[in-house]
Amino acid sequence: MLEDNQKINAIAWEAKKRNISYGVFSAMLTEENKTQIYKQFEEYLTARKEAEKARIKKYSKGKKKRNISQ
Repeated sequence: MLEDNQKINAIAWEAKKRNISYGVFSAMLTEENKTQIYKQFEEYLTARKEAEKARIKKYSKGKKKRNISQ
């Protein structure tokens, strides 16, 4: 579950995607809409975190190989 500041970030993230100001966009939302946005933002954060882990894993493997071959 998102923390309060992450919920604000989620709404801002969606507003930016739609090219609408945060204030106008958040005023239009129902609780159901907010819940959907929070879920999408959590999925986005999870995917971003997994991509970062994969990047780090790939980099660390490459670094080990370089140290061995030197």
